[in-house]
Amino acid sequence: MLMTSFNPAHYIHADDCKGSIRPGMDADLTIMDQNLDLICVYCRGKENTGMKCAVSDFDRTLYVERMIGEEDKNAVLNWQKSGNLFVIATGRNLGTIKPIFESYGFSPDFWILNNGAMIADRDGKTLFTKLIPRETALAVLRYLQSINDDGSGVSLTDRKVCLLSEKGTSTQKACDGGTITADQLESLDNIVQIHRRNLDLKHIKDLCKDIEERFPEVSAYANLWNGDIVARGVDKAVAVKWLKEHFPQIEKIRCIGDSVNDLGMVRAYQGAVPDVADPEIKKEATQIVKSVAEFLENF
Repeated sequence: MLMTSFNPAHYIHADDCKGSIRPGMDADLTIMDQNLDLICVYCRGKENTGMKCAVSDFDRTLYVERMIGEEDKNAVLNWQKSGNLFVIATGRNLGTIKPIFESYGFSPDFWILNNGAMIADRDGKTLFTKLIPRETALAVLRYLQSINDDGSGVSLTDRKVCLLSEKGTSTQKACDGGTITADQLESLDNIVQIHRRNLDLKHIKDLCKDIEERFPEVSAYANLWNGDIVARGVDKAVAVKWLKEHFPQIEKIRCIGDSVNDLGMVRAYQGAVPDVADPEIKKEATQIVKSVAEFLENF
């Protein structure tokens, strides 16, 4: 019983109001039959006919000016305490985002990583992966090496490495998997995403268009000064759909994001955008908000 009641409540720091049946606690109950199939859920004494799931982009949406605001953090915690799910959908890999959440003392219920190429549970256990075919990934990297000296970030299933240019240079931020030299390119395997970074926004947009034309097996997203390359068909919206299909208790989903890689899920799930969002995605939004806290309040 502790494994399904007090322990989870304690893990999310909600054991002051959840996890046990006694006066003063929230009347949150899950009723199952003898086969442990779900019958119904009560939230604060009222039957909950379906779970809400909020999906948020990270950079420039929840993580603004290199910080998660206190108001947004508290809003997410209250959202989760009310029995709802909170999901992060990001272009980052797990190793570059999970430590940030750990420093703030909370976590999403699921991670959609590498623009939907990977999905993980709260603890980081992989639930879904779609790799770029190895020969395609290596061909893309060889081509990128020939363009300029930006170098590439390469997200593998377990880490992100920085691939230096032929001249030994890179514009990538620090990678949790360290740095490799150009002559080590052919050793790479299990590639889920390739990253390029350049402060020339037009260069990134043109590069992503060029990559998709040259390599039909991949999709390329231009997100400000970052170009993210994934297997064809990978999209945050597809990852959200995967969660809905595999967790049928989710009844209602809404998403929030600010950039081109969020466009699919904003279109598909009555999406909101922060007021700093790209004009292209603002046109598709059902709501423009100042913060994730406001988005959750109006869910």
